[in-house]
Amino acid sequence: MRWSRWFPYVSLILLLIPLLFGHGGEQSFLPYDEGLYVWRARGMVLSGDWLVPRSWDTVHYHKPPGFYWLLATLFHLGGLSESVARLPSQLASIITTLLLYDLGKRLLPAPAAWWGALLLNLHFVWFSYSRQATPDILTVLLGVGAVWALIRAEESEKRGQVWRLGAGVALGLGILFRSVMGLIPLVGLLPYLVLERRRHGHLRSPWLWLGVLLGMAPTGVWLGLVMRHDGWAPVQALLGFVGRAVVRTRQGNGFFYYFWNVPLQGFPWPLLTLVGVTATPLGRRSLLWGYPLVVLVGLSAISTRLPHYSLVVMPWLSLLAGLGLMRLGLIFAGGLKPRWLARSWAYGLGLVGGVLVLLTTVFYPRFADQVPEVMPYRWPALALGLCWGLLPLVWLGRYRWRQRWPGMRGWLGLCVAGPWLTLTLLGAMGLVGNFRPDVKWLLQETQVAQVLAVQPVHFVRQGTGDEAQILLSIYTPRLGQWYPDPAALPGGSWAWVQPDFSLRPRSRYRVVGVYEGWRLVQVREP
Repeated sequence: MRWSRWFPYVSLILLLIPLLFGHGGEQSFLPYDEGLYVWRARGMVLSGDWLVPRSWDTVHYHKPPGFYWLLATLFHLGGLSESVARLPSQLASIITTLLLYDLGKRLLPAPAAWWGALLLNLHFVWFSYSRQATPDILTVLLGVGAVWALIRAEESEKRGQVWRLGAGVALGLGILFRSVMGLIPLVGLLPYLVLERRRHGHLRSPWLWLGVLLGMAPTGVWLGLVMRHDGWAPVQALLGFVGRAVVRTRQGNGFFYYFWNVPLQGFPWPLLTLVGVTATPLGRRSLLWGYPLVVLVGLSAISTRLPHYSLVVMPWLSLLAGLGLMRLGLIFAGGLKPRWLARSWAYGLGLVGGVLVLLTTVFYPRFADQVPEVMPYRWPALALGLCWGLLPLVWLGRYRWRQRWPGMRGWLGLCVAGPWLTLTLLGAMGLVGNFRPDVKWLLQETQVAQVLAVQPVHFVRQGTGDEAQILLSIYTPRLGQWYPDPAALPGGSWAWVQPDFSLRPRSRYRVVGVYEGWRLVQVREP
């Protein structure tokens, strides 16, 4: 009995470990936004100033420093590396999955909650950000944890106030890690808090709002400390960040961006969400429907629309998808109708799988010649194609050839095995996580590596930093100082020089390495 209780959690952990931690050896940071968080956190460790996030001479008050503090602490204890920097997101992804299952089984049938928790990790955007050093997954964890605590408060009269206090703390802490965007979970909870207020009484509880204040307290203390030195500049930066998000359109994404981008990036699981919507228990629709709908509309109303903003709704869409997948499984087993729904699902994915098998086998030589960039993705695509290609055969085996094996669990397993294998291979082969391998190749080149190992290296730059500068600032072991012009460099020193600067006279500088226009130079003595 005890093992059956813990088996769902253990099985999820065993599936997530290779999915999140496998990599192909070499790793490198993504310049935006991962590199910015790492660079500013490293700056805290090097400067000893843990109060003000900086990159060289620029201060960054538009985001509270919660995630910078977390990364800086890890760097201080374990050194700077991709594995150390990405550990918070990986662990947060696992904990979010376990909490989502525990929450889901209180709202839905337990098997549907288990499938939904697993499907969360098979969305490529979630998978990718779970392997990046950004606060996005951690913020989602706080939101899921808050809802989980509120549901636990419904179930426990004796400890209800303690659970409400914990939920409020989780909601308030979101600001410390994600600025004003950390309040999104509280906004998403409004349908549940308002429409079901007579049943749960959360809105009338002072403990919930006390918890919110306690969660916001670290941000308030930090803001008060920095305002002692810089006045109202930090407040203006925070408000300016909100204003830019509201009015500035990024990448030309319109109002309906999330309504097509989320289904496209999460294919095919959003199709299951539509099935799950029809099977949602009546008493839980304000949460399972209201939360994602309010958040998606709210995110669409602001002008800054980016793919990773939708991460906050994926747990709830995944629960609905798990409910939809379980419903298809029951149809496959003959327990529900209409049969055409599950048959169309099997044949549709089978068609996609068959195309992938043909492209990675019969047509692969010609396809690889025309699009050589896809060559590394052959085996992940073939794994997906084989698993999905078997779905129609299993369906025919059951309803035409009267075979009872595999059963419902085997059929559902085939549905998710392909995406799980594909994403696991992408990580294990280094196709996800090694975002800029070129910078590692340069820094491991013999002459450049010898210089960086023993010499402090200055930076000559003006204006805001580009992607190359972010990466070089992270991967240069011994950082020197910032200079506005090459002429100001002292004799005998080494420096990375921005591409905009000309090295005159040439006899004064010796270039030993170049990365995207940035030159590693030695300044000769007069």
